[in-house]
Amino acid sequence: MLITCDNNMQMGYIYLMPNETTAEYTLEKSDIGLYYDVNSLSIPRIKWLGMGQSLSNMRLATKTYREAVDNAFHCEYWNDLDNAGYMMGIELYLTEEVLLPLVAHQAFKLYDIRWRNSDFRVLTLDAYHDVLNKDNIIYPLTLEKDAFVVIAIDPLSQVGKIMALISARDDLYPIDYLQKPLFMLANSSRSFGRE
Repeated sequence: MLITCDNNMQMGYIYLMPNETTAEYTLEKSDIGLYYDVNSLSIPRIKWLGMGQSLSNMRLATKTYREAVDNAFHCEYWNDLDNAGYMMGIELYLTEEVLLPLVAHQAFKLYDIRWRNSDFRVLTLDAYHDVLNKDNIIYPLTLEKDAFVVIAIDPLSQVGKIMALISARDDLYPIDYLQKPLFMLANSSRSFGRE
């Protein structure tokens, strides 16, 4: 899974689906190796059937994500959806100071869960206790309700931050892709001393 962070621009992008763009990125072009052994980076896959109960304790919105944007909450930047409404990628505020602890604490995890009498995968994009905060809201991406996002909405700004992807669509969000991290850190504060 490709996760980019341009420290100068303080922006990042999470590619939830594989596409042609992801092929042009390689770890050799990333500053992440200045901080971590790139061979040790992983997105663990964990079976946690009890997570479904935590999700059931959260509010499930009746509107789809697309319907809720600019009505129930605002986007920090913009999140790309395909024609059907499935999320392809997330544009977010992301600096080196935000990304590095997420990587260090393996906030990016893939869980196999049972929820709503079906099998789902949950990709967390933050610490799981923040993802499972009962104040967060789950929005379906489409009326099929086979993919959802967990949103934390700031009560003051009404800006929604995507905390997790919940999906039963392994065809759109392949497990092999989601488990293979490619952290592209550009313009790191440590990179200026490199030759």
